[in-house]
Order: sequence, then C-alpha cells, then structure tokens
Amino acid sequence: MAESSSQLNVSRPALKVGALIAAILGLLACLALAALTGAAGEADGKSNRRAVLGASKVRVTPNCGTKAGSRSCFVEGKITGYQSLQRGTTGRNFVVPYRRGKVVTWSISLSNPTRRDSQSFGPAQQPYFNKLFGSPSRAGISVLRQTNKKGNPVFRLIRRSALQTLNPYFGTTVHFALVKPLNVIRGDVVALTIPTWAPAFWTPYACAASRSGDVVNPARCETASRNNTWRASRQSGRCSIGTDDFDRPNKALQESRPQQKLNSRRQYGCYYKAARLLYTATVVAR
Repeated sequence: MAESSSQLNVSRPALKVGALIAAILGLLACLALAALTGAAGEADGKSNRRAVLGASKVRVTPNCGTKAGSRSCFVEGKITGYQSLQRGTTGRNFVVPYRRGKVVTWSISLSNPTRRDSQSFGPAQQPYFNKLFGSPSRAGISVLRQTNKKGNPVFRLIRRSALQTLNPYFGTTVHFALVKPLNVIRGDVVALTIPTWAPAFWTPYACAASRSGDVVNPARCETASRNNTWRASRQSGRCSIGTDDFDRPNKALQESRPQQKLNSRRQYGCYYKAARLLYTATVVAR
C-alpha cells in the first residue's frame, strides 16, 4: 500500500498510558463553545447555520496511550494537513459549506505519552518526540484557499489561529474558543498546523505490519484506506518521513515544514490513506 502513512511508527517508545484530567481552560473553552454555537446538532455536526467540520458518527481514539490496544503508536509533526475523507461522514470533511462564515472554535483529541521509562510501556515517549520534533507539543488551525484546479492542490494561507501548547491536555479532547473568529467563505479548507508534534493521530490495527510482511487484515485495511484519507503540506516524493537506526530524521522529515506565512502558497503533494488527524473546527454562517 503506497504511502499509506507519513507519521513515525515509534516502536522503541511504546506509548501506553492513562489519560490526564482536563485542565480548567478546556472546560472554559467548552462553555464558550456552547455559548457561541448552542446545543449540539445532529451526529454529523451539521445544521443550517452551524457545522462541525471533522465530526463523525464513527469515533476513534489516538493510536497512543492505554486506549490504543494493539495498535502501533504514531505521531505527526512539522506539518500542515487536513482530512479529506473519513468514515462516518459524507463528502470532504474540512471544506466550508457556507457562502460566508466564521470559525469560532476548534478541538483536538490527544493521547498521553509517557514521561519516564517503564517496564510496561517501554522508554519514555515525550523526551523522544521532543528531541525529534522540538518542544513543547503545539498546534493551531489554518484557513486554506485552493489556487489551482489540476494536479496536486496548491493552497494559499488566508488566516490562522494562535498556536496552543498541548502538553497540559494530553489524554483528553480539548476545545479552544477563538477570541478572534476566523472569517471563511465557501470552499475554504480548515487545516491543522503542527509546528512541532502532536499525538492526535489514528490508524487501524488492520493496517499494522504482520510477521509475514503483509498487513494484519488486508481486507479491512483496504476499506480503511478508501474511507480515511488526508493531505499534507509536503512535496510529492517526500511523503515517507522516518528515522534511521540512530534515530536521525530522514531527508523527508528534515525538509517537512508547516505552512505558517500568511498569503504564502504551498503544494500539498502528499496524500495519505488509512489514517485520521483527530481535530474538528466549528463554523457558523454569517
């Protein structure tokens, strides 16, 4: 399965831990969300005046932490990316449906990486990722507007939110209310920007490598590949990030950068399958 995943499969650090209690800011953000957008709508997050981009009837948990089960641990970093398709929704997930609107809040679902070595979960994970990607764990959302019609999509960065430090919220799903909502128009894409790293990624156990050299369940992995896809701000041909035997980043990882300069244009040349970036963005019509 070509280029089905970009993120690092970190076998040395086995990410299996319990969840942290949500911080007070997470609760305040949820209250702000309710005040701004009202009670939750349908299961897919859409109504006539409000849409939760990325909401899905099929809920999953990040591939790291105690809830990951037998799935390998993956993280993403140094990237701007957006979910194209995901099981449990119809159409393109993060495309703004209104003629004019505002992004008022966003959320991200995080695993809880270990801080210390343990017999149960292996070497400490946070120090490993901090060394590889930088610290602390941070993310924000970006508004992209496509500028071409053929080939790999090219996007101009229209607006972006402030970056949030994610470490206090590891093990939770946290909502961030935007003090200054981001104006959007129909067709804009709301993407996730990760300048360092974020443990907010899901891939199915069916697509894990088996001892035979294939995947654990080829049929289910193929279904997941059709239903869960995303794009990243990496150059075509630089999609498979990774490390060598000494944990040094390969060329693709060294060159990977998020799109952060306003009005810049970037080709999103990497299309990944059987994976989900676990974030949402709430848009209200205006």
